[in-house]
Amino acid sequence: MDGNLYRQILKEDLLGTIEWHGMDKDNIIFQQDNDPKHTANLTKQWFEDNAIRVLDWPAQSPDLNPIEHL
Repeated sequence: MDGNLYRQILKEDLLGTIEWHGMDKDNIIFQQDNDPKHTANLTKQWFEDNAIRVLDWPAQSPDLNPIEHL
């Protein structure tokens, strides 16, 4: 997967899910790790353009992800 495909998935699936559930983007904080496609300037710009906040994620911190422990 590259940054272009990732942004396409965000556009189609993330925005579609938000709309389908009737959620307000102002109440969403999106979590992702520091994979290069997640931190690319074009991806950061996509989040800004779509007014979606992204949780700041420290580098090399897999222990912070609660799903990893399930």
